[in-house]
Amino acid sequence: MLADGSDGPRPGGGGPRHRARHRRRRLPLVLGVVVVLLAGAGAVVAVQRVTAPLGRPAVAATLASGVPAAGSGPSLPWPAKGQGAVAVPALAFAAQSGPEAPIAVASLTKITTAVVVLRDHPLAVGAPGPTITVTAGDVAQYDAELHLDESTIPIQVGEVLTERQMLEALLMQSANDIAVTLARWDAGSQAAFVAKMNALAASLGMSGTHYADASGFDPQTVSTAADVLRIAAVGMADPAFAQIVDTTSATLPLVGTLGNIVSEIGSNGVVGVKSGYTSVAGACMVLAADQTVEGRQVLVLVAVLGQPTPPPVPPTTTTTTVPTPAAPAAPAPPGPPPSPPPPIAPAPSTTTTTNPFNFPVIPDPFKFTRPVVDALLAATRAAVVPVKVVSSGTVVGSATSTWGGTAHRVPVVAADTAWLAAWPGQQVHSLTRVATVPPGSPAGTRAGTALFGLGTQLVAVPLRLGSTVPEPSWWWRLLHSP
Repeated sequence: MLADGSDGPRPGGGGPRHRARHRRRRLPLVLGVVVVLLAGAGAVVAVQRVTAPLGRPAVAATLASGVPAAGSGPSLPWPAKGQGAVAVPALAFAAQSGPEAPIAVASLTKITTAVVVLRDHPLAVGAPGPTITVTAGDVAQYDAELHLDESTIPIQVGEVLTERQMLEALLMQSANDIAVTLARWDAGSQAAFVAKMNALAASLGMSGTHYADASGFDPQTVSTAADVLRIAAVGMADPAFAQIVDTTSATLPLVGTLGNIVSEIGSNGVVGVKSGYTSVAGACMVLAADQTVEGRQVLVLVAVLGQPTPPPVPPTTTTTTVPTPAAPAAPAPPGPPPSPPPPIAPAPSTTTTTNPFNFPVIPDPFKFTRPVVDALLAATRAAVVPVKVVSSGTVVGSATSTWGGTAHRVPVVAADTAWLAAWPGQQVHSLTRVATVPPGSPAGTRAGTALFGLGTQLVAVPLRLGSTVPEPSWWWRLLHSP
């Protein structure tokens, strides 16, 4: 033991001087570790900064809410008498010649008759549909109408016709007897069927219309030019109806080939629909035609009611002169033959044949109506104009990415050119739906859709980025917080 009471140095131990040296050796190691840790943390922060996601660019639209059709509506050649109306259903456009009072519409009524039948018994285009057997009651109706000088086609008991053949006779030949037969087949009675017709008219807002029969012969069946076009538009929207009224001839078993009494069908774009005449209603006509506008087909409808007709001619009378046969000669007396008397011509006899029901006849009730309705149709078709609602490449908005305190904008453009048909002065409505795009999206990325509509027309145009959305460089990201 040493004098200070200690045991003296231990083998392998160290005194204060030794411990100091040990601490000095550990310090670089700790500092190295700290440096490594700080460097690692810095690298993590750097990576986080470089890879931190940017906010999604904000896409906004600048497209106007409407596109006007240039000009104003033309002055249409309305009929000088009666009523006139025009409609372009696809444009939700309609116009009429003036205030309208309900008047008799004759066989234009059969448009509604056909629509009700087709709603209850739909037909595919070209399909015959169910069969209908003519009854004794149907033939009795035909006989009664024949004696009233109504428009009919011959039918006989037991004759079988398809629904399509019945509709062809109804719409192409305007057969009143077929109208009643269809009404009874559909609803059990004409009265029940007429109730359906009036319910349909009410549902379409045809406030000036009242039906009293299925054929239109009853003068209490009344409507207006504007109302007639409402039901005509519904009919033309049914492919089976449109096909029948656009047919120039059809064949029925008993009567053979029938032509369409609307002679305009098949010319000047006319594709339907119906004419009608009675002494009370005068001449009435509805025509439909297709108008092509920048590749888009638009149906145009016109109607004229209460048009004047040529004066009737007297009932048909035919006089036939038939020679009267000579009386047989008396036997000659005996003796020399007398001198022959001079020849005497036999007195002629005459036979007079008159129209069996003695009705006055108007050879062409629509002689004065055709020029009026043709001019109105031509003017209406010409008035429909194309409206370019947007052109490909037009800037309709922007996508904005904000970083570094600065807004970085790129254009959003229409991907296609689009057209709609319109009446001059109408407004095409537009609506833009934008989509979110990722940061840094390249040019051409889908950025939304622009919708343009007028009436039943609707066109959708894709919207795309006009250029790439800019992003900051990695060096900028390293030096700045996201």
